[in-house]
Amino acid sequence: MGQLKSLRRKFRMVRDGWLGPLPRPEKWVFIVGCYNSGTTLLHDILASHPSIGSMPGEGQFYTDELLLPKSVGLPRLWAIEAERFRMDENSGREVNVERLKRQWGARYNDPSCPVLLEKSPTNAARTRWLQRHFENARFIGIVRNGYAVAEGIHRKAGHPLDVAALQWARSNKIMLEDFEHLERKRVLRYEDLTESPEETLKGVLAFLDLSSSEMSLTERVWEVHERKASIRNMNDESLEKLGSREREVIESKAGDLLRCLGYPWHPR
Repeated sequence: MGQLKSLRRKFRMVRDGWLGPLPRPEKWVFIVGCYNSGTTLLHDILASHPSIGSMPGEGQFYTDELLLPKSVGLPRLWAIEAERFRMDENSGREVNVERLKRQWGARYNDPSCPVLLEKSPTNAARTRWLQRHFENARFIGIVRNGYAVAEGIHRKAGHPLDVAALQWARSNKIMLEDFEHLERKRVLRYEDLTESPEETLKGVLAFLDLSSSEMSLTERVWEVHERKASIRNMNDESLEKLGSREREVIESKAGDLLRCLGYPWHPR
């Protein structure tokens, strides 16, 4: 069964790489951030805008032109071996960009939309490369309390807590370093998105030159990782699961960046 699924995926990649529509949007928008940081929530909110086209999942799953962390034994842990994924303006020459775009074009709900949205956490390591190869690209990075993120990665993926904390620290450090080289970018906090969603969304849409009058978050329910809920800050639920020992483990790997980004032990 697994072999059949693999063959079907390979066939789809070949077919889409040749026959998929070649998107030519007014702008590409890439959402990046560490796993469990709110990238899915932000993606789904923006994808509901009538001018934005989206894919049913992360773009990295719909192409064979970009390295998948899972394929090299690093599920949800790309930053542990960041050198395998990080790309800048002068790297990635082996990637067939047109083929990649066609593969994505085959999966967009409407590739003719003026704005096309893509969300893959691993692309936090590729923003400089994406800026070079995707016309009028805009980047939205999202950061979240590292204690909550590390707990979430540990709980959901089963990775050791220290490794999960290292993933948070390294991926955010790389993202923020590379954002210095981008022309059009915006960094959000998960906490702002969940506590002031209307105001935050208005700012994001202004950044994308889109009207906020066509969207409303009032009484909307969003499904993130098979969990349906209204928009709210979920940090406390994760923090309550952490004792003093777990806190020390996280701080041993991510303490400097936690302090730099203004995340104390408890945000309340």
